[in-house]
Amino acid sequence: MRVLFSKPHLDAAELDLVLRLHSMGVFIRVLASPRTLGRQELAARGLFIEAAAIKGKIQPRLISQMRRLIRELDLSIIHATDSASLSNALFASLFTSVDVVGYRGTLSRIRRFDPTYWLGILNPRVRKIFCVSESVRDHLAPFINPSRLVVNPKGFSCEWLSANTSALELPSRTRLSAVFIGNARGRPYKGLDSLIQAFHIANHPECSLVIAGDYDDHIPALVADGPASERIHLLGQQGGAASMLPSADIYIQPSLREGLPRSVKEAMGAGLPIIATDIPGNTDLVEHGRSGLLVPPSSPEHMAAALLKMCDSAKLRSQLGEAARERLKTRFSPARYALKTFQVYEEIQNSRQRPPRTVKPAPGSAR
Repeated sequence: MRVLFSKPHLDAAELDLVLRLHSMGVFIRVLASPRTLGRQELAARGLFIEAAAIKGKIQPRLISQMRRLIRELDLSIIHATDSASLSNALFASLFTSVDVVGYRGTLSRIRRFDPTYWLGILNPRVRKIFCVSESVRDHLAPFINPSRLVVNPKGFSCEWLSANTSALELPSRTRLSAVFIGNARGRPYKGLDSLIQAFHIANHPECSLVIAGDYDDHIPALVADGPASERIHLLGQQGGAASMLPSADIYIQPSLREGLPRSVKEAMGAGLPIIATDIPGNTDLVEHGRSGLLVPPSSPEHMAAALLKMCDSAKLRSQLGEAARERLKTRFSPARYALKTFQVYEEIQNSRQRPPRTVKPAPGSAR
């Protein structure tokens, strides 16, 4: 199998995936921005190809580059993990034998009657679509033949947290710190309002709340309008915010919808107990009462009760945190992620090599 992996900027899981596939004997090249994570390591191994800008869904320069690579590298698969790469790969592979593989990591609305969706995820020429969770697969199933959907959660290694050298310090001056990381500006489904309301309701005197990520303009007023205002810290957008997690005590995920939230995986890797809303995506990661506590979405009262329960029991925090870390290591390992990807590539490759079917003549027919 000969694979082109296309995305402007790889994340840690994708970089690890490419390197593992390469070590497994897969011929693979990465078409990405020169500023992508791991560019130097990929280049040193001869795996990096600088892409024409990957921005829009129809880019003649990128399509031309992909078509040239199909010929020169004798490619059999293009694995495109963002919408721009996917649509351009579909154009580039027209009238070739190359199979295109996609990826879906969110529960964002599928617009069946929007033509741009047929340039990508809804296009029947997308051979397989890796779904980051079962909830994402179930979300796509009404629109796409389920045989084309493959659940393959991105891997995560606890070592990636310790590799971050730009550690941020928690601003908290209290004994305990709860953390939320996420960009909530223009995204009410992130549940930031409910989280702040819950923290005011709980009003635990020894716990601070640290919020890292962008937020809507009304949020500072919501923080100020409650008894716990002095213990809520709005950090805004922060690079490397996950580096705070090893110093924290609790992670809270208040979303109303999720694919498979990376921030929760990072918190699990740091050994933190999780408080999360009981929604698909979160429930793929957190087992209630074993690796965290699940609460109804949009219910500040239930979230406040869970927070107080964790704040008042160091034993509970320790038990849930250890179980969360172990679950991450066993269920979401990078090796498992790479093996499943390899198996799908192999399935596609084998389907190409299937011998032609022979049809037996009917009894009594002329030979």
